[in-house]
Order: sequence, then C-alpha cells, then structure tokens
Amino acid sequence: MVDELRIYTLRPGAMARYMELAEKVAVPVRGDRFGVLLGFWAGEVGAANTVFNLWRHEDLETRRKLRLELEALPAWREQYLAHVRPLMLRQVVRFMDAVLPLRPPPAPSRLYEFRLIRSVAGGAGELARAVAADGEAGTLGVWVTTAGPINEVVQLLAHADASARFARSWHQDSVLARHGSLVEEVESSLVLAAPHSPLR
Repeated sequence: MVDELRIYTLRPGAMARYMELAEKVAVPVRGDRFGVLLGFWAGEVGAANTVFNLWRHEDLETRRKLRLELEALPAWREQYLAHVRPLMLRQVVRFMDAVLPLRPPPAPSRLYEFRLIRSVAGGAGELARAVAADGEAGTLGVWVTTAGPINEVVQLLAHADASARFARSWHQDSVLARHGSLVEEVESSLVLAAPHSPLR
C-alpha cells in the first residue's frame, strides 16, 4: 500500500469555493474508485490557505493507471478541474510508506495536526520509527516519504480542541529532543476536518 498526501495552497479567499467543489463534485465523481480517501482537511493555523487530503493506493502503478482514467472523465475535467484550477496556487504531493498505519481517533474530532519533520539525509526511517514508538497522545499515523519532499516524516494527530493542543508543549524528553540530531526542520499545521472527510 502507498499513502498519498496532497497539500494544495489556495488563493486567499478561495477556501469556501474550493471546499464546496471538493464536497459536491470531486468526492462524488471519484468515490473510492481512484484511490481510497482517508481524510480531507482545511488549514487553520500554520499553513494558511491550504487543503490537506490523504489517499491510499494499492501501489504506484495502479495509481498511475487509475489517474489516467480519472483525468479522462468529462465530469472530472469540466465540472471540477475547470473550476478549481483558478483557485489554486500550488500543489505538493508526497508518496509515503506507513510506519504507524493510520487509525481513527479514539473520539470524534474536528481538530487535527500535521507535522512535517524534515530529517537529515538518510535519517527519516530511524526518526519515523522513533516518533511511532514514542506513543505521543493523539498520534493517528506516522509515515516516511518515498517521493515528493524526501527525508521527511509525516505525523498526523487528533486533538479534542485547541486548548488541549496548546496545553501541551515541547519538553526536554520529547522524541524530537531525544532524536534532535536527526531533525533539520519541523512544520506544524492545525487543520479542521472537512464535512466530507472520512476522519472526523
């Protein structure tokens, strides 16, 4: 299995229209026939004007073939792509292998956090295993990137609410402190689950 994290940067003010098109056009047209949708989020804190969506594929070759089929669909081209292209500034795709496979949150949540942790060259696997083994509360999945930005660990967490997230702080015995020699940079974004997201 290959998981695909797509991060879109939208033009300021375009979020509402983009999310409407995603919910009413893209998700119904795609269903789970062209990859299984695992989650869909809108950036709130950190990466502003961004959309995060997470898909699962059998493998990269299957994804490639299904993507060609999707792009040939008139509904996809005319009802979705033609309308979302003007809303987007940038798209970044990460193909990832799960180190801690995605699991649902223990309680329904709308507030999630993506951490993109860039490691030193060749250190992502070791760092991903350490993050997965750490057992940080709220961790739903940990991946290592295989294509897109490489040498990167992706961590997804769920939080009860913003106050619960901000009550926690980085401390001296955190996994990043213990394995800091493997870490070059950390980006953190708080995101809200979209109405059409399977993870809510």
